[in-house]
Amino acid sequence: MVPFVVLLPFGRLFKSREYAREDKSTISVVDGIGQTSVFIDIAATVSASSPPVLADILTELRLLNTELGRLAMSASMVNELTRWTIFAVFPVVQLSWDKNGVIGALLELGTSLVIVISVFVMVSLWMRWIVRRTPKGGRVGEVHILMVMLAVLAMGVMSDAFGLGFMDAPLIMGLLVPDGPPLGMALVERLELISTEVLLPVFFLGIGWATNFASIHHPVPLLWLLLFMLAGHVVKVLVAVAPAVYSKSSIRNAAVLGLMLNFKGLGAISSHEADPCCPLLQVLDPAGYVAVVVGIVIATAISSLLVSILYDPLSSSGMVGYRTLQHLKPHEQFCFVASILNEGPVPILLNLVEVSCADEQSSVCAYVLHLVELGGRASSSLIAHRNPKDVFVNLGQMDRVHNAFINVEKKKEGVVVVHPFTAISPYATMHQDICSLAMEKKVPFIIVPFPRKDSGGSSEVDQAARSIIPQVLSQAPCSVGVLIHQTLASSRPLALERFNYCVRVLFWGGNDDREALAYTSRLARHAGVRIFVSRFMPQVHRKEDKEMTWDDMIFKEFTRANADNERVEVEEIAVSDVNQMISAIRSIEMECDLVIVGRRQCTGLSLDEALSEWTESPELGVVGDMLASSDFANYAFSVLVIQQHGS
Repeated sequence: MVPFVVLLPFGRLFKSREYAREDKSTISVVDGIGQTSVFIDIAATVSASSPPVLADILTELRLLNTELGRLAMSASMVNELTRWTIFAVFPVVQLSWDKNGVIGALLELGTSLVIVISVFVMVSLWMRWIVRRTPKGGRVGEVHILMVMLAVLAMGVMSDAFGLGFMDAPLIMGLLVPDGPPLGMALVERLELISTEVLLPVFFLGIGWATNFASIHHPVPLLWLLLFMLAGHVVKVLVAVAPAVYSKSSIRNAAVLGLMLNFKGLGAISSHEADPCCPLLQVLDPAGYVAVVVGIVIATAISSLLVSILYDPLSSSGMVGYRTLQHLKPHEQFCFVASILNEGPVPILLNLVEVSCADEQSSVCAYVLHLVELGGRASSSLIAHRNPKDVFVNLGQMDRVHNAFINVEKKKEGVVVVHPFTAISPYATMHQDICSLAMEKKVPFIIVPFPRKDSGGSSEVDQAARSIIPQVLSQAPCSVGVLIHQTLASSRPLALERFNYCVRVLFWGGNDDREALAYTSRLARHAGVRIFVSRFMPQVHRKEDKEMTWDDMIFKEFTRANADNERVEVEEIAVSDVNQMISAIRSIEMECDLVIVGRRQCTGLSLDEALSEWTESPELGVVGDMLASSDFANYAFSVLVIQQHGS
């Protein structure tokens, strides 16, 4: 509300003239703009932040589920509710005061509030009753959808009858609808097509028709009006920056937050729609309407550009230290983020949790992030189900995915710690939830599932899971493991009391292969894990360099550390050409449970050059893509493709 209060005095600086009406009353008019009272409406428009508009623009910028994006959505909601309250209550009080005095105004206001609150309580109970009657995973009945649509029209009539705007009550009713499936999602599916593909283009067509640049005869006042609006946007940014200066927090992020709150769109334009039925037509000239529309477009364009330039939610400038598995101490707690879209990879991930913790000295901390598609709601959210006091919270948002990992924690108490999270966001920006959580928790490893294309799972969910991976690989603040799995009935977590797991490691050399070998070193300490490491030695001449020296040193160190370990077998395979390499890869035993390989092999090999043009999924690398192909569809093993951070 600060920009609104600051802008009001500036409206008096515009030169106005008095005109007499037919009823002998006088009005003040600014030539080329309209009545002086219009500055109150323009100041309100500039100071407002519409949550639906903000959500749409943040989604386009892929910033909806970032820290500042969520904060901007919360701030805009508070801003909009405050604006609704003031501009809804004030006309009622003013009208009642003129008719019945102070006592009558208070009585009428109280009566109106009681009626409105009662209606909305009944609406809320009705919505929740519809949700309870809908079976889990089922669809809402068409009768309920029709009744909700009719209720929206009734709310508009009631809102207008009580002196509010015809849009106010339906907007508040929208806030009462339980978000997500089943009801919120069903309403979006029914209404989105006609509203976005039919009604919205017609509305903007009307805006373009009403924006008549030929009506501008006095450009100077309109330029001052644009500066008036610009001043309001600048004040909003300064208001956002002021608390940051006081608390010595990031001024840059505060300025970006202020710029986000300057986004304008449908809500701002509809407040000044040049329609014969619109009351503002009486106070705003056609030329002034053009200036308002131009000001809204310019402010949104500049703010969007500056936000995209100034804000990088996954910037690693503040990171300290290394985020790789190679730099973990032997008995340091192994922390990782596991992202899950559906239940398919859960059994394999549970096995990875088990093999990663040999004893209390090799404990595991798993941040389990269940990704849920944003639907039937405007804002994304990241829900933590465990607070700093180790108490599980937000239990209503937890599901079987979280419970599976929590059960493992109970069985492995003191060795495994699970922190469950739920991220609700669009598929296009889910990678930001994964990377930001990894950055916040300072973990050295992220695991993202990659469903096989012939796994038989949900095509939409599996395609979404595969589309996330390239973004995670390019923006992750630590090493990444891509878990290639298939949703077969045989992929069950092994019983902990008789755990027997077979791992095969393919080693050529390079940063990613060394990272894979570092993870294998941790698995080798588990009593129930058998490991077979195959190092491929090309017989072609390879110039000895620093990378080759590192490869030899890391491999010899692994061999020496596990020389007395009967469960670890190491072999070196001499290969002369690509065909021998492929034959060696195809010779992997079907009884193997997990194959670990680096995403990119050392330079100087002809493997990449020979097979790159046949690669279907470049994010898996040449070997990973081969193991994920249909040639290995009948094999029950999973594949962990590891990319080292910064390689």
